[in-house]
Amino acid sequence: MFKKSLVFFSLFTLIALGGCSLFRAIKVEIPDQQVTEGEELVIGLSQFVLSSVSDGISFSISSGPGRIVGRDYVFTSLPGDSENSPFKVRVSASDEGKSGVAEFRINVSPIPEGQEAEIKLSGETAEEFEQIIDDFVKRNPENPEGHAIRGAMKAIPQLLKLLDIYNSQIGSLDIAGTMDRDEILSSFENLVSNPDRIAQSLSSDIRAKLLNMKLKSALILRKPQLLINALSSRRPIAKNPDYSLCGEITDFQEEMEDYADGLQEVWDDISYLSGEMSIVVKVFLNEFDWDEDGVVESDRELILEVVSENDSITYSENFRLYSDILFLEKKPKGDHIVSIEVDPSGGDAVFDLDFWFMISQGLDIEDAPGFDENDYLVIDEGEIAILKMLVGSALSSARAFTIYDLEPSEAFMEYFEDTDDDEIDPPEIDTNSDGNIDASEVKAFIGTSFLTFRNPFESPLWLSLIRDIALEIPETTMLMAEDLLKDTRTEGNKHNLTSQWYIPFDQDAYDTLSENANELEELLDYIRPNGEDLDTEIPVDEEGKTIILRLYNIFDHPEGFSDLLSFFPTLINYEMLEGIEFPDPTFGGAVVNLPKSISLDN
Repeated sequence: MFKKSLVFFSLFTLIALGGCSLFRAIKVEIPDQQVTEGEELVIGLSQFVLSSVSDGISFSISSGPGRIVGRDYVFTSLPGDSENSPFKVRVSASDEGKSGVAEFRINVSPIPEGQEAEIKLSGETAEEFEQIIDDFVKRNPENPEGHAIRGAMKAIPQLLKLLDIYNSQIGSLDIAGTMDRDEILSSFENLVSNPDRIAQSLSSDIRAKLLNMKLKSALILRKPQLLINALSSRRPIAKNPDYSLCGEITDFQEEMEDYADGLQEVWDDISYLSGEMSIVVKVFLNEFDWDEDGVVESDRELILEVVSENDSITYSENFRLYSDILFLEKKPKGDHIVSIEVDPSGGDAVFDLDFWFMISQGLDIEDAPGFDENDYLVIDEGEIAILKMLVGSALSSARAFTIYDLEPSEAFMEYFEDTDDDEIDPPEIDTNSDGNIDASEVKAFIGTSFLTFRNPFESPLWLSLIRDIALEIPETTMLMAEDLLKDTRTEGNKHNLTSQWYIPFDQDAYDTLSENANELEELLDYIRPNGEDLDTEIPVDEEGKTIILRLYNIFDHPEGFSDLLSFFPTLINYEMLEGIEFPDPTFGGAVVNLPKSISLDN
């Protein structure tokens, strides 16, 4: 009897001390789920609560993919999920101090062959869509489509941010002609025609740069006087009493670095894609709150408030984007546009599919624009390829601006501000008055940190990144070409700007792009890791030796190029220019067979 009482008392004490925890747990049992890629799984969680709870019960995800919407668990499956299926999910329930946890698995089946998953992107769904893609990438970290779509979502805002940077640091953009309908439509027509010129222009640009490098090397080696001429002449700087360059370059580089960091995240994602996509994103451009008035008005067109000037008279006018500017060809009263802003009194419609379709087909536009649910664009691998090119170009340009310190010394800038001449007086550089000018004197004159790495740790990585981006161009070009060849003139492809509706494309155009991409691959061999030597064909002796450029070493060993002015050659007797002497004739390993010194007799 005593033992039974003791056991009963012990149990009673444990229950009391534990706050009756045995009776406060919520029992939740959720069975395993099955879903096919491209489908959305929605589970009403309340039906699986086996305990008595109040209407205030709430749910949260302890671990695993998905999201909670009210009292529903939602899992949006996308192509690629089956490769890492099943997914384990833990859902927590809580109600008035009580709690419980349920664990279940989601088994994902592959999407049937030939089918695609569609995602609708609008202002209302943008945040949810971003969460879906982030969740998808988290559970499938190596999936190229998830990364590419996430990168595409971030790309446009980052590219547009570049306009703000230039506007704030360089001055107002020259946007005269922005309101010119003919120019807008002409630009659009040029954009969607002759796609084979893209790779061709890229390869031609690199070819031209290599040729330019050869010519400059030959000219300087055969006529060293050009070097002193380049050093002692400059373009005149416009005098502005309210503007000083001191500090402005540093501010601009810092802002460009922040911008490049943002673009880097986009590039890291968008560069994953290298093949056909099975996820199609439909972007409803008119369903975003472009005028930021808190209401999405997708059937009313955007209104722009344009401020223009003419003979010191300022005009402020409102223009409907399509009806006034593109359809009626209205123009501002002033001949100089001061600013263009979105007027919140207008709507949010910025895209009329029929309008741009008729432009692309060379048809006359007779009717005013109308906006409906058919006004959306499709993003597939073609658009991703173009975005990849744009992002890569913007990122490499931004990094190029930030690798080296471009801010001259304050004394150097004051020298320019105080002089009325357009030329540097060489004796100003020759501080020891020995008749020669060497690298140390040039550094002392311009600034000891000028053209040195801004960041000893990051600058080498940024330099290598520029090569990595360039090496991606041929593959990206062919990704676009394959998409163009695939997207024929079907009704559905009217929503796809990289289809043959908008860009005339056939097998011949594909073959041309392929040929240009192959030529570009060969040119890029000069900068690949341990790449090929570039023979400048500039002779240096009677034995027939020529100057060889090993451009790949600049990227393979960027630390050797941390101080560009250290390569500046010594000018012997600069007034007569008897010769030049190179402190490092290999230029950090980028040049072979360059003589240590060159005299005029050579």
